[in-house]
Formats: sequence, structure tokens, C-alpha cells
Amino acid sequence: MKKEKILIFGMTPYIGGIENYLINILQNINHEKFDIDLLVKENIYGSNGDKIRGYYNKMYKMVSIKRHPIKFFLYLKRLSQKNQYDVVHFNYCTSVVGVYALIIKFYSKKTRIFIHSHNGNSDKKITHYLFRPLVNKIANVKIACSEKAAQWMFGKNAFKTSNIILCNNFIDTDKFLFNNTIRNKVRNKLKIHDDMFVIGHIGRFANQKNHKGLIDIFSKVAAENDNVMLILLGTGELEQQIKEYVECLGLRNRVLFLGLTLEANEYYQAMDLFILPSLFEGLPVVGIEAQASGLKCLFSKNIDFKCDISGNVEFINLNNLDVWKDKINNIIESNYTRQNMKNVLIKAGYDLHTEINKIEKMYLEGERKK
Repeated sequence: MKKEKILIFGMTPYIGGIENYLINILQNINHEKFDIDLLVKENIYGSNGDKIRGYYNKMYKMVSIKRHPIKFFLYLKRLSQKNQYDVVHFNYCTSVVGVYALIIKFYSKKTRIFIHSHNGNSDKKITHYLFRPLVNKIANVKIACSEKAAQWMFGKNAFKTSNIILCNNFIDTDKFLFNNTIRNKVRNKLKIHDDMFVIGHIGRFANQKNHKGLIDIFSKVAAENDNVMLILLGTGELEQQIKEYVECLGLRNRVLFLGLTLEANEYYQAMDLFILPSLFEGLPVVGIEAQASGLKCLFSKNIDFKCDISGNVEFINLNNLDVWKDKINNIIESNYTRQNMKNVLIKAGYDLHTEINKIEKMYLEGERKK
């Protein structure tokens, strides 16, 4: 049986929703049916590199379009002509990806272009609106993690004008279910006392994730509670800046920067509350993972409300930090008990195996003519 040749774009070395989504695809797709290559902007190292090792054939590091536009064009041209992929699956947050897709499509006519939207907004609006018509023209298959993400990438009338496939940001549910033994192990490792209330956040240190706002919220809570601390997982371009801000506020001993880790699922167990004050999002995978572990969650109203699949989520405006503080204080005082959320996750459509089957079917049967 001939394997389908797939090229996936969107993997990075950072912790994030797209990265976790692609890791799950690589680890669980039927490799007897599909040959997977990766197209990346930078080398994949750290925990993400460890997770995907052995699950793909080749990794191609792309030339920078900003620094070397001609070399970028020639690189994608040669890649397309050489490999003649059946499917190129672009996982991105803005429509500038349409430029990449156009080059590949031009030099590999049979290649089907999958454009997969993973966000509901961006701080690069001008270029996004400029290239959005190109994305709508070039995509054979349009995919989104939520309705909000679909409208951002393909337009407000996306569902009226296009056949868009909604794909849930699935997770391996069993890995995230609450486990008190793992909770104790992780808290002992971090030297966190049993009576300490732990607020957690997982995400890349980038403007979108609003770490400064997160620290401002935590500062207000910490001023009123001696037994509260914050743990942050992830890396990124703003990490050092946030560390300096924490130091400036005198919170160095109350905030732990844990970087990249292979055991993000275990760190949810050590938390008592998950917080996501993002400036914009689609439907964040970390929000689903946190709920899977039975955590109460506080999200900004910029996040798709459909992210609440458990009833344990509250959405709050970012313009009043005292509201965040009061909500956190109420959760601290509630001393709630975490529940097994497996059936909730399956019912909501976030079961890994069901969604992997959907992706395999798309790769095999997704629109072959444009």
C-alpha cells in the first residue's frame, strides 16, 4: 500500500497549543499509512524534540522570509519539486502562511493544501487581513480549532461561504486525570508545602499570553495571602523581562519559573488553580488539559467561551484586576475537591483516538480538486 506523503508546518521548540496538538498527531497517527515530514522555522530541541523523535522522517529548516526572501522562495520551490507531497498541513495563527502555501502549490500541482487556524486574533492584523483572501483561495481544506478561530482566518462569513472542518484540540485524557500520588511527588520535588495554594500557568512567554498581566493579578493575591504561590511553565522571548518584573515586585520567592518539561501533565496535578489571562486565543489546549485534571480555571474573556467543557471555568475581563483577585480568593476559600473528568472529556469530543481517526480520514480523502 502506497503511503500518503504529508508535510506538517507549525512545530516549534516551545510549549503551546499548536505544539501539543502536533505532538499528539505525530505520536498517534498510523505510520503504516502516512510518511510525515516537518517544515520548521527553527530547530526543535528540549522536551518537544524528545517527544517527537522517531515519529517523523525528515525535518526541513526553512530559510527566513524576512532576512532572505529570495532564498526563502527558492528553498520552498526545491522542497516542493523534490518531494511532491500529497498534503501540506499548515498550522498557523495568521494568513501570512498563504504565501508559503502559494509557492508550494505552484511547484507541486497535486499537493492539497490544508490551512489550520489555531487562534482567534493576532497582534499582526494588517498583514493578516492583507493575505486572508489568498488563504481562502489557495486552501483545499480549511480547518479550525473553534468557530472564533475559523472566522479569524477565513472571514466573518466563513461558515456561509466555505466548508470548514472543526477539529478539537484533543488530548490523551488518561495522562491528565487527577492523581494525588503524582501531586504529592511533584510538590515534594518543588518543595511546596501541603498547605500552599498553587496557581499555575502554561504557555510561551510572548505578548499574546499576557504574563505581565498575570503577574499583576498574582501580586494582588499574594499581598492578601501568605500561603499562595505561582508556577510558570514555558519559555520565550519575554521570559527574562518577566523574571525582572517579578524581582522588581519582590515576588522572587513566590514565583517559580520551570521552563520546558516533558511532564507538563504531572504539573497540573500540583496546581490548585489554572489561570489564562490571554490577550487573544482560539481554543487553547492547555485550557482543556487543566480541566481534564479537575482544576478550577480562570480565563480572560478573549478566549472562546466554548473552551469551558467542564463547568469549572469562569471568564473575566482584563480591565479590572481586582475582580480576578476576588475570584481567586473565593476559590482559595472554597477548598473544592477535584473530580475525575474522563467522561466529561470524551462527551465533549476531546478524545484523542476519535480525533486522530478524523485527521487520518482528512489526509486520505480531503478535497483533491480545487
